[in-house]
Amino acid sequence: MTRRATISDPWQAPLNLGPVVNSPSSDQDVHVSADGSILFFNSDRPGGYGGLDLWKAPIIPIVDLNSDGIVDASDMCVVLDHWGEDYPLCDVGPMPWGDGFVDVEDLKVLAEHLFEEAPLVE
Repeated sequence: MTRRATISDPWQAPLNLGPVVNSPSSDQDVHVSADGSILFFNSDRPGGYGGLDLWKAPIIPIVDLNSDGIVDASDMCVVLDHWGEDYPLCDVGPMPWGDGFVDVEDLKVLAEHLFEEAPLVE
């Protein structure tokens, strides 16, 4: 996967999306669902019916922005540190691709995931 701000800008460095999407098989012809939540693609990977089968993978925003394993107020601080900038790490809203700058749309996506990894307190 790679991105660019406009059709005249250079592409960013490509990113491998992991084994759910990038297998050693022929994974191709990618399409995104209308709501931006599912990636559809063809693949001849094992586990299908044979030939090029239709596969799907969820599109989940990465909101652990400081890579500490939890989504919390520290990640919100990363968003606020880059508010108004064209900073792709924080540009996760509107889903799935962002809109070119860090703003309230990104904060909304982050808010949906805040503290979801935290253990329950009894």
